[in-house]
Amino acid sequence: MVMHPDVQAKGQAEIDQLVGTDRLPTFEDRKFLPFVESIYREVGRLYPPLPLCISHASIGDDVYRDYIIPKGCIVIPNIWAMNRDPERYANPDAFRPERFLESPKGPFTSINDISAFGFGRRVCPGRYMADNTVWLTIASVLATLNLGKAKDEAGSEIEVSEEFTNAFFCHPKPYKCSIAPRSPSAKGLILAAEDA
Repeated sequence: MVMHPDVQAKGQAEIDQLVGTDRLPTFEDRKFLPFVESIYREVGRLYPPLPLCISHASIGDDVYRDYIIPKGCIVIPNIWAMNRDPERYANPDAFRPERFLESPKGPFTSINDISAFGFGRRVCPGRYMADNTVWLTIASVLATLNLGKAKDEAGSEIEVSEEFTNAFFCHPKPYKCSIAPRSPSAKGLILAAEDA
């Protein structure tokens, strides 16, 4: 959201219209927040936490295109590359949640369509908990906080490098940002949730 304030504003407007500013979003609101869902789906597409997923072993001889995959061969799915396939995602390196709104299926598809959780018999066993936790975090942050670029002593914005770790788990490298409650009532919601 620091890098895409327009997306942040659009998600906040959708939450404000449906939920208002007197409570936090809930799971019951999810199906009525298609843009927030699209933000969640785009984050998972563009920045999967396990870019190379978990290795699989083929259970029988197989052929994929012209490649022979013998039984027992270790296969490591490259989710990062799959999610950047230009035949499936126009402008694949761009953070564009609207792509899920524009999809014929819309943003509310099966959890099995989120490749960040893996697939097949080795799909993430905690995917339902992760799905709910990440979605609710995104919705709650959008409802209560404004995220933006930090400023230096002169008041100029500090640019974000957009660098990610290059390891088994992928996450942004440390950067400075500004995090502030959207309003006094938003601050109250944050403090009330902390006390719960």
